Amino acid sequence: MIKVKIFTIHKTREKWLKEALFEYEKRLKADIKFDWQILKDEKDLEKKVLNENFYICLDEKAKILTSIDFSKKIFHFFEKYKSTISFVIGSDTGLSKKIKDNAGYTISLSKLTFTHQMVRLILLEQLYRAFQISKNTKYHK
Repeated sequence: MIKVKIFTIHKTREKWLKEALFEYEKRLKADIKFDWQILKDEKDLEKKVLNENFYICLDEKAKILTSIDFSKKIFHFFEKYKSTISFVIGSDTGLSKKIKDNAGYTISLSKLTFTHQMVRLILLEQLYRAFQISKNTKYHK
């Protein structure tokens, strides 16, 4: 089973967003075991993340991939890092330079700016889509 660690700040507050996150976790439970690292502030985030061997930063200024390229890249990382990868979502002020400089890879989910809480949902949907692409289902058209 693949393990995905997601480092982020503050708990999800909105009920509808919690329900949507749960829905994608449920859809992915046969493929991914999630390990949510919910931290209280940027300082704690930096301390925790910098202990990871490899992590992917989500940053609006980074390279944008298509969903197919995202799927290929993610499966490459799953293979290379023995089925475990970590993602880092910053706060409303983004990620520190130190976190970004030490990232194994950095991607953007869009040129648009989203709240860090919405990014959680978009990331889970894209992970779900990546698995559907790899299984050649009709979800991704």
